[in-house]
Amino acid sequence: MANGDASFPKIADSSWWKLRDLFKRKVPAIVTPTYLATALSMNEASARSNLIGPFKKIGIIDDDGKPTDLAYDWRDDHKYAAVCETLIKTYYPQELKDLFHSSDADMQKLTNWIMSHTRCGEPAAKMYARFYLLLLKADPKAAEIAINSKEPKAKTTKTPEKNKAPLATPTTSQQQDIVSPNSAVADPVPTPIAPRILNNSPELHINIQLHISPESSTEQIDKIFESMSKHLKDFNK
Repeated sequence: MANGDASFPKIADSSWWKLRDLFKRKVPAIVTPTYLATALSMNEASARSNLIGPFKKIGIIDDDGKPTDLAYDWRDDHKYAAVCETLIKTYYPQELKDLFHSSDADMQKLTNWIMSHTRCGEPAAKMYARFYLLLLKADPKAAEIAINSKEPKAKTTKTPEKNKAPLATPTTSQQQDIVSPNSAVADPVPTPIAPRILNNSPELHINIQLHISPESSTEQIDKIFESMSKHLKDFNK
């Protein structure tokens, strides 16, 4: 650490990459809270505490908010790894660098070491640890992954199902065609057959179908056949 400071740089991955992307497009003459709030869609207080302060701390911008020579190297993909190495050498103690010298270092052990060394809480220690590992990785290609992972995902809503059409109510004529299961006897349904002519005289056959309810009594059934006999007895005359 520089100047006996009891803390480490603490910059969120997404803020690191977003500000670097701004510098790659055009390095501003001065970095102010209003500049960052407008460019990165954040409030000024957050820009002042989370970006301007930490970037002044590591020397990307000076005390007046002006970008330094380091800022120009930082935005250059070919010089990015060298800038990360410089920051590690400048702002981290040798013990930390000896214990955790690879970007795949154990995150929990690194966090515990920082908590013990700085006497900070675990949330702050994790932020210090994440930024340290980001510098160890020193890969400018990680920008796209980090920024996209912070973008809010589009919400999907289910389209409510359309109400099903109500069942059609039978019309009066349809209701009349429905035979009640309690009906004793249904009307006979004659099925006419085309007449045949034999010996120059017409011959007619009639088939009669009876639909009798299973609940009909013996007396009712007898009356059915009695009625048929009465009406059909003279049929062949």
